[in-house]
Amino acid sequence: MTDKQRARLTMMQATLAVLDQHAEVYAANKALSTARAELATLVQDLDPTAETQQRAASPRSAGAVKKATKLHLAQRAAEVAAALLAYADEQQDIRLYTDADYTEYQLRRAPDNDLARISKNIHTQATAHLPALQEQGVTKQELTELAAALTSFQTEQTAPRTAIADSKAQTKALAADLRAAVALLRNRLDKYLVRYQRPEPRFYTAYQSARQTINTAQRREKPAPAI
Repeated sequence: MTDKQRARLTMMQATLAVLDQHAEVYAANKALSTARAELATLVQDLDPTAETQQRAASPRSAGAVKKATKLHLAQRAAEVAAALLAYADEQQDIRLYTDADYTEYQLRRAPDNDLARISKNIHTQATAHLPALQEQGVTKQELTELAAALTSFQTEQTAPRTAIADSKAQTKALAADLRAAVALLRNRLDKYLVRYQRPEPRFYTAYQSARQTINTAQRREKPAPAI
């Protein structure tokens, strides 16, 4: 939220406070009461202290999550690769040996796309040779865990793009709510308040005062007088 948007939100919150303080004055005015309720809903959506706004503004650390997921995948892939390499050596299968010749250290340092590709190939090869690998104690559950770790890692790879998309959507929604709130104030609430100018001057004056948007971030310091 920009300083200008925040200033407008503050103005709207002050306006709602005035309307709430003088609710008995317009209790019989259904149109004004409805407009006030609509404004309150929009202000709630705009409020950065609201739960939905806090979740959008403070997403979990994608980098930390991805790092942990990558480590988990490297560990699972290395465990299966070790058994696969031993079997390849026993069978003197050079191609399989090459596919399995990865340590956990190498996998942790591999680029994300390479890690995903290598892990998928290790899983494919291990699945194909599972009966032989079971003699080393490799279980079907280990391959299932490797597949799950790969899926989690691939999901985390797309997380930053998803976060950017969510952020853009949130920004658009905020701007739309702000426009709707401003239009509601100008086109309905301001007009409804005109009829209270003479019979309820205190209410009208308080409303007009609250309606003033003050953007303190745009204030400039007065230049120091020349000496």
